Amino acid sequence: MHGNLYRIFFTGVFLIMSVTVSHAFELKSQYVTIIYENEDLLRKFNREVSLGSLSYLARNKKSLTVADEVRNKVDTIVERVESILDMFPLNLKFKIVLLFNDTDVNKVFMNKYGRNPDYISFYAPSDKTVYISVADIRLGVLAHELAHVIIDHYFVNPPPEKIHEVLAQFVETHLSD
Repeated sequence: MHGNLYRIFFTGVFLIMSVTVSHAFELKSQYVTIIYENEDLLRKFNREVSLGSLSYLARNKKSLTVADEVRNKVDTIVERVESILDMFPLNLKFKIVLLFNDTDVNKVFMNKYGRNPDYISFYAPSDKTVYISVADIRLGVLAHELAHVIIDHYFVNPPPEKIHEVLAQFVETHLSD
């Protein structure tokens, strides 16, 4: 009996460990710790997340390296999302985990919540972390997830899930206004 329980326990631990990201690198900014597996993944994230019409917001931030550029972009987007929502949570600190693709995102979601969705990104309030597919990233997707982060940090009692989603969609559609 105990042998079976141990076997089930260790199988579960192994599955959890195999689904999570091997956190090789961390990049810290004013608001976020970005966790990524390798430099190529960070460079691809940087290429895919273009500030476009929001570039003027980052004009006074120096970017000497890819890490500097990513740090500045993400902080700029966080500040833009706060402005759109008119929510400025104190001591905003969270994580972003860069994953290769939506399959990796869905594995993490399945591990955390026991459901298999079809997501390219999601925010997990329990660990204050955004999990995002670099293969599917774009500015609107990142801003949408950051809206969830800011809403979660702003309210003592978070609004219902549907309100959360409406506000995140509002951010996504008003990003360039």
